[in-house]
Amino acid sequence: MPYPHRLPRRALLAAPLLAPALPRPLRAQAGRPVRLLVGFPPSAIPDLVSRLFAPALSEALGQPVVVENRPGAGGALAAEALLRAPADGQTLMMMAQYLPALPAVQRHVPFDVAEVLPLAGTAQAPLVLLATPDLDVRDLDGFLALARRQGEALAYGHSGLASAPNLAMALLRDSAGIAPLAVGYRGEPEILNGLLTGAVRCGFGFLPGAAAQIGGGRLRGLGITTAERAALLPEIPSFAELGHPAVRIGAWWAVAVPRATPAGIQARIAAAVTQVRALPETRARLQSAGALPLDLEGEPLLAFTAAERDRQLGLFRRLGVQPE
Repeated sequence: MPYPHRLPRRALLAAPLLAPALPRPLRAQAGRPVRLLVGFPPSAIPDLVSRLFAPALSEALGQPVVVENRPGAGGALAAEALLRAPADGQTLMMMAQYLPALPAVQRHVPFDVAEVLPLAGTAQAPLVLLATPDLDVRDLDGFLALARRQGEALAYGHSGLASAPNLAMALLRDSAGIAPLAVGYRGEPEILNGLLTGAVRCGFGFLPGAAAQIGGGRLRGLGITTAERAALLPEIPSFAELGHPAVRIGAWWAVAVPRATPAGIQARIAAAVTQVRALPETRARLQSAGALPLDLEGEPLLAFTAAERDRQLGLFRRLGVQPE
């Protein structure tokens, strides 16, 4: 399966350079700004992906694309705002992989998640298990031994029950028989801050953000959730290599619209996102940051989304996750 990642801010600063490489714009309502809603705070991975895509997407559409953060409730606030807006292509959303499974973890979701329609993939990223240096563990075996001793005295950060960091820890908990205490945050930047300040001692972070902290010696990387090692952190073994092949999960993001959006507008937006994603500059910046493009749109993307939803729901059932 593709593995959905975090982009360093230098990639965002370079993003406007993407625009000149684009072919002719896919124009419609020239001049009217398009809102791209992000259900997470600034510097969270969906926000960074959105800001990387936005300048070139503006050129492709022939309209300004403005990123608008609507953090909270695991992306539900942004999805609700999307569905309240007119279905005219002027409001988009950077949808995260766990939105379709949201009703399984949130008892009161004030909208039908099926009405959020993903049109075209943007990026995907794996996760790295991080530990604070004061834990004094050098590898996964040492971490698991300590986690079994400490039980719930060992706290880890996550950004929602359905989020990739929490699901990754749930898979490790299931595979290794550990029971750390979950501490919720609004997004990955807050998880990393919790680790750096010692509020939590471990947690999963997306590869690019994790690489920066590991490279600076501020955190330790113990395993990565891909089948093989990642080029950005070749010294970090995969969980499959470490004897935990079930710990294989990541995150992915796609541009979405309300399902009621007319087919012609859907096609125009999907074509623009696909065009931007195909640019060599876009792909190079994603890959240099430790991310990969999510090369899916249309029916293949819908099939992928449904399979991912079913996989998450199966994991929730196995782990006994109940809506809150």
